[in-house]
Amino acid sequence: MNQALTALAGAVRLDREAFAWMDVNDRATGDALILVALTRLAILVGLGWELFGLVSTFGAVEILVAAAVNAAVFWLVYSGVVYAIVKYGYKAEANYATILRIAGFAYPTFIVLVIVGRLDLPVLIGFILSAVWFVLIVSHGVKYESALPTDRCALAAVGGLVAWVIVASIIGRGLI
Repeated sequence: MNQALTALAGAVRLDREAFAWMDVNDRATGDALILVALTRLAILVGLGWELFGLVSTFGAVEILVAAAVNAAVFWLVYSGVVYAIVKYGYKAEANYATILRIAGFAYPTFIVLVIVGRLDLPVLIGFILSAVWFVLIVSHGVKYESALPTDRCALAAVGGLVAWVIVASIIGRGLI
């Protein structure tokens, strides 16, 4: 897990070595899934859910499972859309597993929601700040993966987020 935390710190700093590690390390997919799950749990707890109260009642368990499923579906759908944009829209090299890892390692940026929530600022501000940071990391990872120009990588990363907002609106789930 030490390598995963080093890669997470590198991704946050937009270090190319972090994206290279994600590209060649198959274990990084599991690490990305763990980061997505832990981030989602941290968001729930950070926004006021009591951890033990959360798992002690049946309704709270349902909320926890729904949040975990929502985070996993976001991660899978978002990565798939970005992959499709790069591979089929731009006709560039792309690997779904690598983009999945990049998105998973970018997901912890949504912890900004907790910080903004604790400052009593509107949740929309937290979502926008988190989303910008998330898109920035994913676009840098896509640039490493596909060697596309920065603007196309950013459009692919934003396109994935826009597609998720549409999907989430249709299925009636939260955004992250």
